[in-house]
Amino acid sequence: MSAVAAPVTDPGAVQGKPSRNLGMRVFNLAIMVVGGVALWWMIRETGVDELKQMILSVGAWAGLIFALDVAALCTDAAALHTFMRPEERMIPYWRVLGAHASGRAINVLTPGGALGEPVKLGLLMQHAPRSRVLSSIVLFNLTHAYISIGVMIIGTPIMLVAIDVPPALKIPIFVAFGVIAAGAIALAVVIHRGAVSTVVGAMRRARFISAERSTRWKEKLVDVDRHIRELHTKRSAGTWKGILWIGLSKLIMWTATVTLLLAVDADVTALLVIGILSLGVIIRWVSSLVPMGLGVQDGSNYGLYELLGSTGALGMAVTMLDRVRSLAIAMAGLVALAAMQFDRYLQNMKIQRKIRELRLAHTDEAGTR
Repeated sequence: MSAVAAPVTDPGAVQGKPSRNLGMRVFNLAIMVVGGVALWWMIRETGVDELKQMILSVGAWAGLIFALDVAALCTDAAALHTFMRPEERMIPYWRVLGAHASGRAINVLTPGGALGEPVKLGLLMQHAPRSRVLSSIVLFNLTHAYISIGVMIIGTPIMLVAIDVPPALKIPIFVAFGVIAAGAIALAVVIHRGAVSTVVGAMRRARFISAERSTRWKEKLVDVDRHIRELHTKRSAGTWKGILWIGLSKLIMWTATVTLLLAVDADVTALLVIGILSLGVIIRWVSSLVPMGLGVQDGSNYGLYELLGSTGALGMAVTMLDRVRSLAIAMAGLVALAAMQFDRYLQNMKIQRKIRELRLAHTDEAGTR
């Protein structure tokens, strides 16, 4: 491993004291165990035989879809790595890929779909400055959200005009559309004001933190806000290239979606694709409150596919295959998380051994004087 790629050594570890990152490592280990248990529970709930049957039902398409999913995962990691410029030189791409895959696995397997972000942060900040890692992760998630919201804002009105939506469904759709549009506007305002400083200020007003801590945090996180603001103005080369990588990732994921529809012999129409990429994303976001959307996503997609002129049975089949895809990516992510934790353990062992050797050499040198 090159000197550039070497992990950032914690001062406490150099002095032979417990690393200040011990809490983060314990958290990651605990999350890894939680993720493993969640994965086992998901497989048991879905049924091994049913999972096998779903994979066999699409045949060779399964390999192509999984390859596209892996390609999207790799391009996402490339985006995150690029967002970290110029500090991306401190950490090799494969570590970013492992951290991103680990976070993705935890997001898939836990309610809310966000618990993997601190895991990703903890894995990356061992090798690069915390502020740069944090702002890059926020930039990554915001860019994904902006693209998805843009597709929804364009696709939802087209779908409402093209099909006869029952009055009972129009109100929830309009409400969801309005909430998302308003949220996007509010998000843009917060970013311009300073996303992190706004959050810290809100915590201070709610008396969750003291005035002194609020001031200290804001001073430390000025660079984070400046980097996040690049999403709107004065984009650096790293931010531009990161956005392009995410655009490519989105294209790959949309291709995987169409490929999945072809695999189940669906009548792929423009309206069906637009509906899946607009209302389907809303369903996915809402269902993320439940691990892998069990129950919520099934029923919602059944109704969505019926609404789009297809069949509810097709919607259920696509939902099940999406679940198989998520489980496959989650398995790969948990393996990556375990590998990175083991690698970190080996790195710490090497550091401690080097410290002992230096102390022994120093003692021998002092004894000969």
